[in-house]
Amino acid sequence: MCALMTLCASAMVIPKGTFYFDNSKTKYANVKFVYGSDNRKETYVVSMTHDTGDRWKITFDKEVPDMYRYTFAATSLQDGKIEDTFPNVKEAISKTYNELRTATTSATILVGGIFVPTSGDNWAQGEWQSLNGSASYSGSLPTLFINTENGASIVSKETYVNATYYLDNMGDESVASVGSETEQLPMEIRGRGNYTWTGFDKKPYRIKLGSKTPLLGMKKSKLFALLAHADDQLGFLRNEVGFELSRRMGLDWTPSTHPVEVVLNGSYIGLYFLTETVRVDSDRVNIVEQEDQETDAEAITGGWLVEIDNYDEDLQVRITEGNGERIRFTYKTPELLSSAQENYLRNQMNALDDAIYVTNKNSTEWEDYVDLETLARFYVVQEIMDNTESFHGSCYMHKDKGADTKWKFGPVWDFGCTYYTSSQNFIYVNPPYGQTWIGEIAKFPRFQAKVKDIWKWFKGNKYEGVEEYIDDFIDKIGVASQYNYRKWSKYGNGNISDAKKNFKNKLTSRISWLVKQWGEGVVGLEDAIANNVAVSVTACHGGVRVMGTEALKVVNIYDMSGRVVATANPNSEDVTVICNNGLYVVEVITDSDIYRHKVVVR
Repeated sequence: MCALMTLCASAMVIPKGTFYFDNSKTKYANVKFVYGSDNRKETYVVSMTHDTGDRWKITFDKEVPDMYRYTFAATSLQDGKIEDTFPNVKEAISKTYNELRTATTSATILVGGIFVPTSGDNWAQGEWQSLNGSASYSGSLPTLFINTENGASIVSKETYVNATYYLDNMGDESVASVGSETEQLPMEIRGRGNYTWTGFDKKPYRIKLGSKTPLLGMKKSKLFALLAHADDQLGFLRNEVGFELSRRMGLDWTPSTHPVEVVLNGSYIGLYFLTETVRVDSDRVNIVEQEDQETDAEAITGGWLVEIDNYDEDLQVRITEGNGERIRFTYKTPELLSSAQENYLRNQMNALDDAIYVTNKNSTEWEDYVDLETLARFYVVQEIMDNTESFHGSCYMHKDKGADTKWKFGPVWDFGCTYYTSSQNFIYVNPPYGQTWIGEIAKFPRFQAKVKDIWKWFKGNKYEGVEEYIDDFIDKIGVASQYNYRKWSKYGNGNISDAKKNFKNKLTSRISWLVKQWGEGVVGLEDAIANNVAVSVTACHGGVRVMGTEALKVVNIYDMSGRVVATANPNSEDVTVICNNGLYVVEVITDSDIYRHKVVVR
């Protein structure tokens, strides 16, 4: 194992993309890029092309992994593969052919950047630099330029700093630039987050624009977050994939997020993720916006937007969970509570807690307070992501106005504790930080049945394409992530390809484990699950196909006179019953219910 780790540590990657060589000091008549392996007879020579002035460039259409070192050389060696190790080839360039080259290096190649030798000497050292001067951003993504008033520092999470901004799309025609360097727009900016604000030098921010603006194709708003994801060493994929799974799962609303490079007061501060904040709005959490200090008995029933929090805050209602743990509910809307509002929220949460911790787990009383369907979908997303803090902090719930409306879990927000553990277990088993309610809710058979229904539908009909989504995302941020690593190397992601591979391995392993717990996906259950039904009935050639998310005990097919023309006792989740062409009523009996569907067989 130690030998393998040593080998991996010495390997480097020639990245996909274009990079440059500064020939102003070396004055090579031609420039060739030479790279290869130290333990395989495999070295490559590739001619660079003249770009402009003393700048030469080279483009790789795909990544080349497991290389040893590289050099830039004025060599007569022909382009192509040489059946020898890189150390032997570089020695031949210098000593056999007496040709010039830079010192060999395994430094991370900066895509979009330029390698600048320190002198014109043979074997000159050098370094990678940005083509954008001191700003050091890559220009491969839209870039947000922010300038605070009088260059003021941003040191508070509570107090906004006045600023101006403009967004340059950097040639990405799919999004619009906003403002310009000469016509900057007003905004305010402050810090945000808890541990992410105090624990990292790369800070997250909250921004408030001077007017509602559709940044990067998102819906018009003044309020956005700039998430740093300094704690995500898995290719910045934790939130990105968690949000995508939420969208595919069909939760009411999922925040949009887009990668951007950020320049603050003239200095590049890294790769960020411009994200819609969670708030009550017709384009976000679409519920009634309840007034502060409301007292009317009907009005205080909603809308509510609260967060199950893991920190003590001023604007909170706190109760003791049935297991003795404290639950903190930070209320976001409304923000200032009358005594009537505070009592309503506390009573709702205490009643829900009592219903969850009831001894009889066949009770459905807790479902009078919580929307079962939404909770099951929210929960399955968290299990796929193995998010061990999903019901502990940044866990949102909302409730619309009305005495009979229910609390819904969501939207999703923070996947920072995704894939930190290697154990294969449910997220409520021995959680490192606690998981509010979900471990007790998991004891209800109706919840488990709903979760399995949702899982089989999702795995069979919505999960396909997630890995391709990951590939596209990493391709998009790949160059910018290298520049971010140069700025914030202590936070990882130096090799974005390895980070992606690591994330994919964890995701694939998690999916395989969940299949063992909940079963394979069932294709064709879109309508059934969307309509809260456990079976799907479709006509097929010569009969009727019935698929379910639980065992089908009896399938009866009736003609329109009520006569049974076919029957089956499959005791499985998928069966085809043979019958002639015609119009039928199909009756499906399971352990939990009886379903009837009309179907035409042609």
